[in-house]
Amino acid sequence: MTESDEDWALRSEGVVLERERQRFARVPDLRLERGRAVALTGVSGSGKTTALLALAAIRRPSEGTVIVHGCDIWSLPSSERDRFRGQHIGLVFQSFHLVDAVSVLENLKLASLYAGHRPDRERARMLMDRLGILDLANRRADRLSQGQAQRVAVARALINGPAVVLADEPTSALDDANAAAMIGLLRDAVERQGAALVVTTHDRRVLDAMDFVLPMGLP
Repeated sequence: MTESDEDWALRSEGVVLERERQRFARVPDLRLERGRAVALTGVSGSGKTTALLALAAIRRPSEGTVIVHGCDIWSLPSSERDRFRGQHIGLVFQSFHLVDAVSVLENLKLASLYAGHRPDRERARMLMDRLGILDLANRRADRLSQGQAQRVAVARALINGPAVVLADEPTSALDDANAAAMIGLLRDAVERQGAALVVTTHDRRVLDAMDFVLPMGLP
């Protein structure tokens, strides 16, 4: 870690992605302070989702460096990388990956436990209240509407106070009103939390709300 690394919530450089052992995409270099938001754009198959997986310490890039909260994430052993992800990286993917058989509140508690934290019920209630889902705290996740599940996914991504929030096509299949609400939720949440936001999208409604828009590149 260098002194300059501490100035950024997220810094990535020279990140190249592989598919079937072939280089196919390059992630634009990123320098993101807390509270800032960037969109990664590109046609279908350009590597946007794979880029998020690389930034999330889930799928190793073939080249490059990713530093989150001052830590070179791909230098960590696998078990430490998983724990670090839970503590410092919030994920909002299209399929949400909620645990269907338990309540909204239990989903948030599980995210804390996964990161090695003691569940903080008051923090969970504060996030649910801010996102307009406090009345759903005891509802099972499989009984939520899509919009409700999206809000739960955002709350879960924020529960551990991450340095970085990564969202994959967060407005896909949403009408204008719900898309605007989701964009507002993400922007407001990361600004309040002091996190950096990276979204993948081709949705003009999202692009217009970002601080920066960067296209995926060829390797």
